Amino acid sequence: PNKNCPAEVTPMTPVKSKLVNAIKAMSAVGNTHINHGAVWGWRMLSPKWRGLWGGDMSSYDLPLDYGTKSMNKAAVIMTDGENTMSSDVYTAYGWLDDKRLGTSKSAAAVSELNKRLSTVCTAMKNAGVIVYTIAFNRPGKSTEDLLRSCATQDAFYFNSPSGSALRSAFEQIGGSLSNLRVSR
Repeated sequence: PNKNCPAEVTPMTPVKSKLVNAIKAMSAVGNTHINHGAVWGWRMLSPKWRGLWGGDMSSYDLPLDYGTKSMNKAAVIMTDGENTMSSDVYTAYGWLDDKRLGTSKSAAAVSELNKRLSTVCTAMKNAGVIVYTIAFNRPGKSTEDLLRSCATQDAFYFNSPSGSALRSAFEQIGGSLSNLRVSR
């Protein structure tokens, strides 16, 4: 069932090399389902999943509870493409003809994927998670608008059409999180 999801989630860790190696091992295949990345990011932050990740997360008893003093929970959702669902690619939802998104029509399935992303973004924000979003390499106006509405506030949405703009976005996100930490 996870044919086009070749890498498992990398648990939170203070070991930079683990994260860098996981990022280097990533490769894009199949369709884009932005909501899946958002859901798994939220699971990494939700205390409901504490104890299930092992490694450093178990050692540090992560994820912490919502509202823990001197702590913020933040997610960065980034995509370089719009949500897609095609009939010739097996996905986490199976085949398009399986109608697991309520339809066998590609455009309607994409609309459902967009709705599911909006739903998870709203739920994360309601739980107190700060949501940053990045549209990398011009994924298209509808995706950019979707990501803009997903961010906790307008200043937390970044349109990054190039590698240098992407680096700048991550620097601004890091600065924003540092400022939040200092202000508390």
